[in-house]
Amino acid sequence: MTLFDGVYPFYPQQRKAAVFDISTIIVIVVFLTLACSFLLITPGIRGRARLYWTLRVLLSLFVGVVIVVVQFTGDWESGWVQANTSYKSFSPVQVSADIGLHIGLAGVNITLRGNPVEQINETINYNEHFPWNFGADYDHSYSQGLQKGLPSPILYVAEKFSSQSPCGVHRQYRIAGHYASAMLW
Repeated sequence: MTLFDGVYPFYPQQRKAAVFDISTIIVIVVFLTLACSFLLITPGIRGRARLYWTLRVLLSLFVGVVIVVVQFTGDWESGWVQANTSYKSFSPVQVSADIGLHIGLAGVNITLRGNPVEQINETINYNEHFPWNFGADYDHSYSQGLQKGLPSPILYVAEKFSSQSPCGVHRQYRIAGHYASAMLW
């Protein structure tokens, strides 16, 4: 029996995945620093102009931080499916897993999480990012995933976004991401 809902109080806890992306946190901290520095300057503005300037600057900073955070997020389009699928190539063993797809301006993020996580004597909990932004080669990162021996469901979904795929979604999403990114900047 445990004291706190499955948490043993005197043992080190398991490592948890990061909730936020570090670049998003940096952008938010920079904009919060700018907002706080403006609020320190605000007492020097006289009369009614203080309220107008405060609203104007804080609203502009809010719009700016939303635009920049949206630029770096990976969730422009996302979806999840629960499936019974083969875990490894040429293996008849089926696993029950959640497969997630998160498409952003800079690439695609594919998640594979087993239900339960421990199956067939392995931990099934993967999160792989395949970039397609400027300076990144999606096909090269896909071939690195093949060399690493990623599970079949991740490679199957990643293959649909490769440039040689007959689906053609790689070109559509990559070009749309480049144009949307350019418009946001």
